[in-house]
Amino acid sequence: MYRQTRLVLVSGHAFGAAAFAGILSSDAFLESQLEVSAVIGLPAEQARKTVGYRSLAPLAAEHNLQYLDAPDGRLAGLVGPLRSIRPHYLLVIGWSSLVGADVLRIPADTAAAERDMPPEGGGCIGMHPTKLPEGRGQAPIPWTIIKGLSHTALSVFFLEEAADTGPVIAQYPVEVRPRETASSLFYKMEHVHFRAGADLATDLAARSVTGAKQDESAATRWPKRRPADGELAPTMTGAEIDRQVRALLGPYPRAFVTGERGRIPVRGVVPLVSPLSQRRVVQDVDEYLLPFRCADGVVGLIPDSGHEPAPSRSAAEGADQPG
Repeated sequence: MYRQTRLVLVSGHAFGAAAFAGILSSDAFLESQLEVSAVIGLPAEQARKTVGYRSLAPLAAEHNLQYLDAPDGRLAGLVGPLRSIRPHYLLVIGWSSLVGADVLRIPADTAAAERDMPPEGGGCIGMHPTKLPEGRGQAPIPWTIIKGLSHTALSVFFLEEAADTGPVIAQYPVEVRPRETASSLFYKMEHVHFRAGADLATDLAARSVTGAKQDESAATRWPKRRPADGELAPTMTGAEIDRQVRALLGPYPRAFVTGERGRIPVRGVVPLVSPLSQRRVVQDVDEYLLPFRCADGVVGLIPDSGHEPAPSRSAAEGADQPG
């Protein structure tokens, strides 16, 4: 039986908070087989630039855990403190930056220094809401809906220097319903992250986490999305517009159209035979419905009056969409 396994938890995202809650509610943690040596999160000033932001400071305070704000995405500024902790595992979840190689090596250095580590023990672990190797990259939830997929997964995997390429530890299938939105899929994934964290805790305590190499021939990479990519265009079909709008609900910057008064965020789409039919199609929002001619007809756009318009292209250049 090994002494306590030391973990460092890294996240500034709702998915990370859910996975960590799963770990902190596990038998392995409650029976003191796991020690969470530190929690690293994003400072509050990063909230506006991080889709799905969640401060981990309250979670750390609730469990009397050491909390550190990350000075940079690659964690280069925390190499010294991390080496002094000597963690067996780092769990890095919902993190939009690639962690530096010097940080990724820290669990291996711990294994080399401690004789009670099994050969497969230790490592840096991430979670990604696609069925890896499909869908490597950013904005996996919006892309899942835009691409019209019927199934996806949460993949638990070992981190490597390249994004989302490491051996897969476990996968949790997730069904994507025909009318799925980014909101509903986000909630599903948050729930699955909790389950994955709770399941992972047992193997972390035993230091027996193993993974299977990804099939590179089946790998796909989905490109980064920016808020400006959510603009609806007349060249889109009605089905494409519908998927784009559903893919940008929840915590994501809304799909939008550009009108005389600037950008108008959109929260829903209604098929129309013609603009004159709008009153008969949607009785309760007819005064707000915007007819929009698309590649295969006319749709009615439902503006989102309670959501800020998408930022300008220059402002969007620095805004990532993780998760």
